[in-house]
Formats: sequence, C-alpha cells, structure tokens
Amino acid sequence: MARVRRRLEKLKLSTLYSFALCAKGSTEDHSKIGTAGFSRVVYVNDPDRHEEEGFRYPRNEVSTTKYSLVTFVPKSLFEQFRRVANFYFLVSGILTLTPLAPYSAVSALLPLSVVITATMLKEGVEDWRRKQQDIELNNRIVKVHRGNGSFEETKWKYIKIGDVIKVEKDNFFPADLILLSSNYPDGICYVETMNLDGETNLKIKQALEVTSDLQEDGDFTNLRQIIKCEDPNANLYSFVGTMDYKGMRHPLSPQQLLLRDSKLRNTDYIYGAVIFTGHDTKVMQNATEPPSKRSKIEKKMDYIIYLLLCSLLGIALLGSVFFGIWTKADLRNGELKRWYLRPDDSTVFYDPKRAPLASFCHLLTALMLYNYFIPISLYISIEMVKILQAVFINQDIDMYDEESDKPTHARTSNLNEELGQVDTILSDKTGTLTCNMMEFIKCSIAGTAYGQSVTEVEKAMALRKGVPLGDEIEAGGHKEKQIEESPHVKGFNLKDPRIMDGNWIHEPNKDVIRDFFRLLAICHTCIPEVDETDKVSYEAESPDEAAFVIAARELGFEFYKRTQTSIVIRERDPNQNVADYQYRKYELLNVLEFSSSRRRMSVIVKEPEPEGRILLFSKGADSVMFTRLAPDGRKFEEETKRHINEYSDSGLRTLVLAYRVLDEKEYENFAEKFRTAKISGSADRDEQIGEAADSIERDLILLGATAVEDKLQKGVPECIDKLAQAGIKIWVLTGDKMETAINIGFACSLLRQGMTQIIIALEAPDIIALEKNGDKDSIAKASKQSVMGQIEDGIKQVPTLGQSSTESFALIIDGKSLTYALEDDVKFKFLDLAVKCASVICCRSSPKQKALVTRLVKHSDKVTLAIGDGANDVGMLQEADIGVGISGVEGMQAVMASDIAIAQFRFLERLLLVHGHWCYRRISVMICYFFYKNVTFGVTIFLYEAFASFSGKPAYNDWFLSLYNVFFTSLPVIALGVFDQDVSSRLCLQIQ
Repeated sequence: MARVRRRLEKLKLSTLYSFALCAKGSTEDHSKIGTAGFSRVVYVNDPDRHEEEGFRYPRNEVSTTKYSLVTFVPKSLFEQFRRVANFYFLVSGILTLTPLAPYSAVSALLPLSVVITATMLKEGVEDWRRKQQDIELNNRIVKVHRGNGSFEETKWKYIKIGDVIKVEKDNFFPADLILLSSNYPDGICYVETMNLDGETNLKIKQALEVTSDLQEDGDFTNLRQIIKCEDPNANLYSFVGTMDYKGMRHPLSPQQLLLRDSKLRNTDYIYGAVIFTGHDTKVMQNATEPPSKRSKIEKKMDYIIYLLLCSLLGIALLGSVFFGIWTKADLRNGELKRWYLRPDDSTVFYDPKRAPLASFCHLLTALMLYNYFIPISLYISIEMVKILQAVFINQDIDMYDEESDKPTHARTSNLNEELGQVDTILSDKTGTLTCNMMEFIKCSIAGTAYGQSVTEVEKAMALRKGVPLGDEIEAGGHKEKQIEESPHVKGFNLKDPRIMDGNWIHEPNKDVIRDFFRLLAICHTCIPEVDETDKVSYEAESPDEAAFVIAARELGFEFYKRTQTSIVIRERDPNQNVADYQYRKYELLNVLEFSSSRRRMSVIVKEPEPEGRILLFSKGADSVMFTRLAPDGRKFEEETKRHINEYSDSGLRTLVLAYRVLDEKEYENFAEKFRTAKISGSADRDEQIGEAADSIERDLILLGATAVEDKLQKGVPECIDKLAQAGIKIWVLTGDKMETAINIGFACSLLRQGMTQIIIALEAPDIIALEKNGDKDSIAKASKQSVMGQIEDGIKQVPTLGQSSTESFALIIDGKSLTYALEDDVKFKFLDLAVKCASVICCRSSPKQKALVTRLVKHSDKVTLAIGDGANDVGMLQEADIGVGISGVEGMQAVMASDIAIAQFRFLERLLLVHGHWCYRRISVMICYFFYKNVTFGVTIFLYEAFASFSGKPAYNDWFLSLYNVFFTSLPVIALGVFDQDVSSRLCLQIQ
C-alpha cells in the first residue's frame, strides 16, 4: 500500500480533471459578500479574535436530544397529560383529596403515579440513548493547529470557528471547512458524502491554487487569512465566499467546501479552516424534527375514550338525579323515611333541605367512583406490547439478510399495527427494487451483439409471450448452449465464448474489438489501487464506470496505473495460454469530463511507439453520439441502433463508444483553444470551455455500445406478486425513462399480462412543436390541458365502483406530466384515476415530486407505506404513514428517516402480511378486551349503587379498585397483545 500511496502522491490531478473543475465555481455571485445574509467573517488561524470583535459563534458541540436535565420533568409531564385519559385521572386524583372522595387519595393517586413514572422512564431511557450518541460524536478526536506549526489532538466539541485542522484518510470532517491543501500537490481530495445525500460515489474537491502549497504542519505557523462568506443555511450544493490572503482577494465556491459528516477517502490528509460549527453546519441545518406519526387505531382509541367519558358522565348524572330525588324525599312532612341515615342531622353532602346542592356534590363523587370505565393502564400497556412486538420483529430470522449481516430494525414501535392496514406502497426503484450494483452484461461491437446472459427483464418478457427460456438461447444470429457458471466477478456478467479467454482474436472485426476494450480501459476517471499480490482494484465515481474497467480487465485489457501524464494498460496476449502481459503506456493529454448537459466524456491520449497516434476516445448517450459520427464512421450504425433498442427493451443502461485519430496540427489548435478558455476570466468562460471540447468531439468512428444491468433484488417479483394478491396497490416512483420503467415493471411483476396500460405523456406533435418555438407560457398552458385531457380519458376507461369488471389497469406517467398533474386544480382528478389502478409508475420523478405524490395519496384516507434507500427518498418516507428504509449501498439517510429498516425489499412481504396481520389483530383485540373488562367492572359498581340508593359508597375495597387495572388484569391482556396468533405465519403468506 505504501507503493500505491507514493504513486498517488505524484499525481497532479488538475490535468486529469481539468474540464470538470474548471467548469465549476465561476458561476457564483460574489457581489453579495458583506450584505444581509452574507455577513460571516472568519479569522483563519486566529479563533480567539472573534470574541474580541464581538462575534458570537456557536460551539461545535451538537445535541439531538429532546430533553435536558432541567427540562425533562416539565416537558415530559406535559407530554403525559396531553393524553385525555391521563388528564382525567389527574383531575380525579386531585378531587380525592376532598371529602367528596368515595375512597382514599393514596389508592387513587398511586396507580396514576406508577403509570406516569413508568412512561417517563421509557422516554428518559430513549433520550439517554440519543445523548450517548451525541457524547460519542462530540468526543471524537481531530488534530487542531495550536500555534508554532504544531497540531494537537482535540475533541470535536472544542473546535472553534477559524481553527485550522488536519483530517486524515477515512476520517469524518468535524465541521464545515474550507479546503486549504491536501497531500496532492494541487490540493485535490476525494470526499464521500454518503451521510449527506446518500450517494456512494466519490466527489472531487480542490483547494485554491494560492493555498495548495501548504503541505507541511510547519507551513501554518504564521498563516493569516480572512474569509467572508454567506450565513449558515441548509443548501448543501451552494456556497459563496471570498478569502483575503497575501493582500489578494480570491473567490470561494462549493469546490472548496468540505461538509461535516462527509468522509475523506483516497487522500492521506487535508488541511482545512473551520467556517461553520455545531448547529450552524449545513448537515445540522438540514436536520429537521421527524414528523410525529400516530396509528389510526391509536386515534380511534381516543374517540372511544371520549365516548366512555360521555357514558361515564351520563351514568354519574343519572345516579346524581336519583340521589337528589331520594334525598329530598327523606324529609317530607316531618317524616324520616330513611331514619337510619339521620337526615335531621346531616352535612351538606346529604341534606334533604338542600337536595340540589347535595345532588351536585354527589355528581363529583360519582365521577370518581365510576372512573374505572376508563382504563388507567391502557396507554402504558399498549406501549409495552408494541415494544415487545418490535423486539419480535427485530429478532425474526426470516427477515435477516445474511449477505449484508443486517437484521430488520423497527426504529419506532408506534406503527406496528399500521403494517396490517397498508393499502398503498410507494417505492423507489434503483437500490430498492434493484441492487444498485451495475454489471457489464452485453455489448455490441462492429455491429455484432455479444453476451448470452439473460436479464431479469428478458425472462419476464419471454414468460409474458409464453415462450419460456430453455437451456439454449439465441445470440449473434445463431444458437449457443449456455456457458457453464464460472466464478462470479462483481461488476461483470458477460458470457460469450466468442470473445472470452482471448477468443476475440479469431473474430472478423478483431481490430475493432481491441479498440473497443482499450477505450473502456482508458476513457474514465477511475483510480487504481494495486495490492501486495499485484491485484488491481478500482475506486470509481459511479458503479457504471467501475463495471466498464472491470469488464476491460476481465477481457484482457487491464487498467493498471495512472500518473499525472500517463495511463498504463496491462494487456494479456490472446495467443498465449499462460498470462503473458504486455504493458502499453499512453500519454494522457486531456480529460473532458462527463456532465449532464454534455451527456458524454472523452479522453485524448497519445499511443505508445511505434504507432504514436493521437487518439480521442469518447463514450456517451446514443442521442448525442450518433449525431457526432463521421460519414465514413457509420459503418455499423444501423446494427448498433437495433442492438441498443433491444438492450433498452431488456431494461439495460446503454452507452455508445466511438473514437477518432487526430493529427498533430489539429490537436495543437484544440489544446491552445482549450488552454485559453481555462485561464479566461470572462463571464462566459464555461461556454468557451464547452465550445472547445465540442469542436474536437466530432467526426467520430463508431466502435459499438455497452449494456450494463442493475439487477433486481432477490425475490422482488414474487414479493410484489404476493402483495398484489393481498389487494395492496403498488406505486413505483423512479427517475428512469418510460420505456425502461415499463420493462422493469414487467420484470418485477408490477405490470402483468392482460393489464390495460393508461399512459400519460407530453409527446403530442402540437406540444413538441410549441417546445421548439420556446414560448414557455404557451407550452405550460397546452401541456396542462393535454395532461387534464389524458387524465379524464383515463377516468372514463376505468370502471366506477358500481360497475363490475375483471380487467385491471396500470397508470404510467412521466415527470413532465406529473408536474402538471400535481397542481391544485388537477391533483384530485389524478388521484381519482390513480387509486382505481392496480399499479402506478411515475417516471422521471424528482425527490420533491416523490414527497408530493405521497402527500396526495394520503388524501384518499388509506394507509400509505413508502420504501426507499437513498437521500432522495427521505421526503417520501417522512410524508408516508409508514416509512421503510432499505439499509443498502446508498448510505444511511433513508434509514435514519425511516420508521422501520429492512435489508431487502422481499422482507416487506413478511413484514406486512405476517407481522402486520398479527400486530393489527393483537392490538385490536387487546384494546377491545381492555375496554370490555373495564366497562364490565364499572357496570357492577353502577348496579351496586342502584341497590344502595346511589349513595356513592364503593362496592369493593379501595386497593382492589386501584390495582384492578394496574396489576390484577394487566398481564393477561399484555400476553394477548404479544403472543396471540390466530393463524400461523405459513398460512398468513399462503392465504390472502
């Protein structure tokens, strides 16, 4: 590893990433510095000066707890007495301190104290766990400059604004920092932002050139800078500021900003200046209180308690009226009817002369006497039952994923019974239904399709057509027997004897095949790491890129080494049976980075001698690449287009590969134009860089296309099919284009044979014509009318509730149409159509649209469950009645925002159909049993009162009354709520 580190240190990666980094940062508006909202001033390496200047910046200590030592008792008591039953018992308990009480005050207040204390202890334990996490976080160690070039280990909580800190490889950033330098000469560092946005790919950050030479601890002895920047805000992707250093003012951009909770990767160390601490950091600014979710049963339980309170008041009033009548009759015409009560010598509580007042006093007594209608231990018993249910869910071995070593984790126990009432599931696709692990599975080279593996989508399509795939599959125009399973390589699943094991050399277009795989090995931004056994692994910015370099390696073109100006490829000689490597060193001239607007990336390299040619290798989307082909470079265009369409139909992601040979003069002209654009200080610098890149990426020669598969997770089709049989509607909200989403829908059983598809899309000729004209208002108006028309047509197709139909419907809508469908005057029509369909697919949907769709579905008063795995799913998870996070490869943001975390989508089947059924039934029966035993008990007291002239005397001993709910009858009810099973788990899954 030391050799790898030395190699990486020699890299000057500004050449590698020249296009990507130069295209960023200059678009920020720095004219706002010093105005409202842009008033933060940071004295770098002089943290004590801030107090002298009157700045009150927060400490770096963070707290996520709900209570403190001071606020725990008052806040917790307030939470407890917000519950109507607890408040009633408190008032009733206070009344027992008066002579009106039918029993002693201790016997009334003690059970309430036990219930409240137990609940407060539960709250306290949960909050203490959060406190422990905060303590662990605040006491992490980082190196902070303490003067004279010495860095001392300091706890995170003691970091101040202006401190210069040193963060080492694989450690988290303790605060928001401005990157000053790294171990790379040009200040490059790699950052993993998984905890912030859920993305596992590495981000590249670069320090300002003026500070990138601060390479050693001693360089910071006399460092002084002033940073002026924006005030704390929640926007993760923007930053505006300036740095005053050595008498010059330098603009700062997000490229220099390192956010708290990001991790340093593939970089030995960085130096940074602290600008935001504690709750001012962007990650804490984004931390919102999770919404309080209550189950429908709990809400209904409140109504039942209100009903019982009314019943209690009714019978107490009835008893008081009779008590008043009989009391008044006790002293009539001087005759003592109930002489044994001594009505001639009585107090106000029993005074025949003041019967109405006695009746009112009796009402208060009766309210205390009959309060056993309300179960005092109901809430705490339910909480105990739910906690125990959550323990059983967590311990279920059938929902444990052995591969990732992750069990199911119920992060809240409040919603157990909701799992059995789910009507609609809203699911993400990538990483939730699929694995988010790309595999190179097929390719088209020189018009010939290679790759005999069958995708999940192809299996579903064959099954749909009634043609099951047998042992033989068609590939390349002839039938081949499937290849025997070889040891699986992560990221590579290409099976084809025509190009495996060096056999490509016997193909008719062997030169094109060689150039195709050389392009895959060269045209990327991956970083290789070579271990002690000379085995190479790769760090890539995306799983697609990793799949490409792994595929090239497996086929004999191994990306082996990268330096500042070269790329080394280790090629296996296909004519040798043993591994005989040939090292080819390409001079790296330029990298033109991929961007969403360019939709392609290119590298310019010079071949080793004797060829010595300058080559431009390019890969990108078919819509961009085919327009850039030279007239003599389109030899295989038609066949490649046909293969790309087949790959898309199979649910695969495709890229087109092409190259061109540059002559010396042409390259020199481009290099000068590109260099001039990079150092330009004009406002249109980005456009100049783009134009320079665009000018050279033309007249390309087509090589072929790649196809990578994001495999469905194990058991997804079976799980969706079982949930559909249970009557649960499933919505998939994905960023994929419509064709891919439809094919994935068939593969995972979301769409089924015979389903009628209702497609809402803005592809009408009149809309396309308006888009070409560019009139935004006209486009919006026409688009909205088109969407409304399509929704109304769909509603007409779907039968109403009164009509019987065996036909099932699927609604498919794209992102543009969804924008208009979610507007206030359209959304309820859209909802009306969607809830009548068995499946709904929303394509090209943004994170905000996912949350809005979830909020809309809740208007149908059905229980919604959202499931996702990335930061883009957080809004959806928090909006839904139940949020389920997939603890997969996309970080922990979704899991942290979820109510329940599972490792695989397929576990949703058991979670809903088994545990959901059991919990729903157990809680329902338990609540009914609770109310039944209390009403029964209360009625016996009422009947006794009827025979005792409604005198207000208890029929039972004080302590028997008090302990009836808390001890005598609580354990059977709790046991019922935890262990009762009407049917076994096998039958739950078998019969829906």
